[in-house]
Amino acid sequence: MAAGPTAFTISESLASEIHNGVLSQGEMFPSERDLCERFGVGRDTVRNAMTNLQAMGLVDHSRGKRPRVAAPTLSRVMASVAEAARYFFSGAEGKAHLEQARLFMETSMLRYAVDHATNAQIARMVEAIETCDANIHDTAAFRRADVRFHRVLAEVPGNPIFVALHEAFVEGLMKGRQIPADPQEHFRRSNEEHKQIVNAVLDKDPGRGEAVLKRHLERTYATYFHATLDRGVRDDAAE
Repeated sequence: MAAGPTAFTISESLASEIHNGVLSQGEMFPSERDLCERFGVGRDTVRNAMTNLQAMGLVDHSRGKRPRVAAPTLSRVMASVAEAARYFFSGAEGKAHLEQARLFMETSMLRYAVDHATNAQIARMVEAIETCDANIHDTAAFRRADVRFHRVLAEVPGNPIFVALHEAFVEGLMKGRQIPADPQEHFRRSNEEHKQIVNAVLDKDPGRGEAVLKRHLERTYATYFHATLDRGVRDDAAE
């Protein structure tokens, strides 16, 4: 006897209907009962199939309401990928891989920004720097402005993939870092490097800008490692 449909094959079938326009954006999906009857499976299989569709960014599932078809936007898909990958990036090795990928991406975008950043984009970097300066003693506000500064670099090429990657991985990475032992000094130094980066963009000096950005990112990650090691030493001493 042939095996019945699996959650994967059901989700693939429904995804195909969405892409072909059979199911339209905003339209409610058929009820669980209807899907069970259509595919000849139980509720658990249908629910797993809907979970798969949600991971694809194809489901808008507001609490208490039947799921609706969602447009497969790049940001939604990348957010789902980031959520699926968060366990991989939770350890020190995973974060090191992510930091390396970020370094490659941001240094490339900085070199592009030297030749192509508009006055408006440079102004947004300066505004983020000013907000950082005003919030040296407010960790949450400083980090939000820090994220905005680096996001502008991702916006300069006008490629939505870079912005989606920044939102999916870099923002979570920056916001989730340990607070350094001397946060105010760390933040001041970090923001001085932001200023040096913008000056390099204004001076059309990609080599200087890349060197500062590389030092900026590597020093920030070293601070994370130190904080992790210091926390481990304190935990060992308490045992």
